Amino acid sequence: MARTIEIMINGRRMETLEGKTILEVCQEKGIYIPTLCHLEGLTSRGSCRMCLVRVEGAKTFLPACTTEAKEGMVVITEDQELVSLKKSILELLFSERNHLCMFCEKSGDCKLQSLAYRFGLDHVRYSFNWRKFQLDVGRKYFLFDQNRCILCRRCIRACEEIAGHAVLTVKDRGPDLMVCADLDLPFEQSTCVSCGTCLQVCPTGALSDKYSAYVGREEHFDRKRTVCTFCSIGCSIDVLSRDGVPAKIEGVWNEGPSSGILCVKGRFEPFYEDRPKIKDPMIRKNGQLVPVDWDEAESHILENLKLLGGVEHCIGLISSRVTNEAAKVFKAFFGQNGYLIEGSGAPEGNATLSDIDAADVVVVAGINLEKDCQVASSFVKRAFNRGAEVVVIGSAGKNVDKRATKRYRNWNEKVTTALQEGANPVLLYGGGVDSQQLRRIRELCPEIKCVGLANGVNSRGLEREGIPLWEGKEIEKAVYVIACDETLDERLEFNLRKAEFIIVQSAFETSLTRKAHVVLPSPSWQERSGTYINTEGMVRRLEGATLKAGSTKPDEYMLSRLLERRMG
Repeated sequence: MARTIEIMINGRRMETLEGKTILEVCQEKGIYIPTLCHLEGLTSRGSCRMCLVRVEGAKTFLPACTTEAKEGMVVITEDQELVSLKKSILELLFSERNHLCMFCEKSGDCKLQSLAYRFGLDHVRYSFNWRKFQLDVGRKYFLFDQNRCILCRRCIRACEEIAGHAVLTVKDRGPDLMVCADLDLPFEQSTCVSCGTCLQVCPTGALSDKYSAYVGREEHFDRKRTVCTFCSIGCSIDVLSRDGVPAKIEGVWNEGPSSGILCVKGRFEPFYEDRPKIKDPMIRKNGQLVPVDWDEAESHILENLKLLGGVEHCIGLISSRVTNEAAKVFKAFFGQNGYLIEGSGAPEGNATLSDIDAADVVVVAGINLEKDCQVASSFVKRAFNRGAEVVVIGSAGKNVDKRATKRYRNWNEKVTTALQEGANPVLLYGGGVDSQQLRRIRELCPEIKCVGLANGVNSRGLEREGIPLWEGKEIEKAVYVIACDETLDERLEFNLRKAEFIIVQSAFETSLTRKAHVVLPSPSWQERSGTYINTEGMVRRLEGATLKAGSTKPDEYMLSRLLERRMG
């Protein structure tokens, strides 16, 4: 346990715990120290020199972010000489590269600009040395402008320490020093996976989101905290919207299963949805789908189900993206005739992704992490970066495979031995490991921590509701599909078209909605509210980030009305 020490800062005596840096103590006590390269959660470098402080007895100014507070230390965080020095540092930064704020996408949200205002910087005394660096626009979702980079190395440290990918580094020296990907490759040719972690930590306009660029400053956005619905991890996200339209998504540091890490599916892809949004109920009249209100849609469904022999001749299929609340109503309405489109695949484990951070042996089996669960690959890569043994069974994706210290085609005694010899072993597995295999592994390695990565987003929750998996049952006369914002498998769609009466509840137009007799609007990812159970068994709460489009209702709305009519 750390002992308490006493130090003096700006003439005030204060107590703190041994081992903290001067910057941490000042932040804890509400004393402002400017920073550019520092970010909580990343290794401190002290490279920007904006956090310099005066320490009694030291021959020179010391960076507060890397200097540990010591018993009896006397610190001055601000005086005339320090202010003058930091103002000069800012002038040098502005003179080195193109930081014309009026043309920059980050203007108003830039840390460099904010510090310039704070220190009253109205001119630069040094000659400008604007070298024309090439703009890297090869990535689909964001661009990298070296001309606005201040070489704080936040992106480099975040890529390695938070995301685990270790794609970014620096090349050359002096005025030619610049950030690069891999061995100086363009971003689109590098091992960058477009997770966007670097984008979120950049303090200037060097890294810009192509979709949200120039949409507005931080103060113009409404920020809503919710949960990502594009895989079973359920990462915490902030959705930033302006005038009811989502503009960007950010990870939430130190919260949720991933502690801020996101993937390309969760951060960028939702904004590139090109399917038309379904906003109102529609029924087919004279061969055409026409908009109606919910009352008419309900009456139309009841009439047709009655003609076909009742609800008993209708099967229900439900997407794993529906909430637990919708699943309860679905189960109550369909009973044994209701099925889950996509099951979890992987049996539940007994650990969480965060357990990988303390593992000395990590075995990955039965899943391609890069394809199916990119966020989980970050945990494995971080384990490798700190020296853990990584064993891959089959393939976990190219960039994970190349980090494997051992790789086998199938499970064998060597894998079991590695787990048994580990002090803190973790098994990370997907649908390629079934319940029987998992039971056998636990018998051989009783101390093992097992993290199962489910296929469906909320398949854990739906399975707990007792909704069985659809396994190609015979199609009834009628079928009711709650697809949410998913596109169904082509073979499944083909089979469903055999039904005489098709009801589809979907957020977007698909080939199935175009064949349906009734189409109901489903909330899209940013409109949905309720709860999920993620792959770790944790209840995750979704909050609608925007108002629902048109007359869209929750997924359980129509079934609740139909259930009331049937019960009443």
